[in-house]
Amino acid sequence: MGKAETLQRIKEAEAQIHTTREAAERDHEKTLRAARGEALDLLETYREQAEARYRETLTAAETAVAADREKMLASAREEAMRTIGRGQANVDKAVDLVLAKFRGALRV
Repeated sequence: MGKAETLQRIKEAEAQIHTTREAAERDHEKTLRAARGEALDLLETYREQAEARYRETLTAAETAVAADREKMLASAREEAMRTIGRGQANVDKAVDLVLAKFRGALRV
């Protein structure tokens, strides 16, 4: 094999290596783009799932707070009614006392 033929074969091998390397780089970039796309899709999916869980948790908490609020309001209303009842009883006693003193003052 002559020197020229050897050089030609080396050039051909280098060209083949260059072509193979470019193809590998293209495949690498394509694979990276696909992986990035999949990662973004997963991030979006997980974000949506997290938001859905957040909304569910928030709704459950709001429901629990509303129920507790209603219980507290019912208890406060009951206590207010008892206080009104005691107050009314005191008013009736006070009126009776004032009337008794007034009548007593008239008899003197």
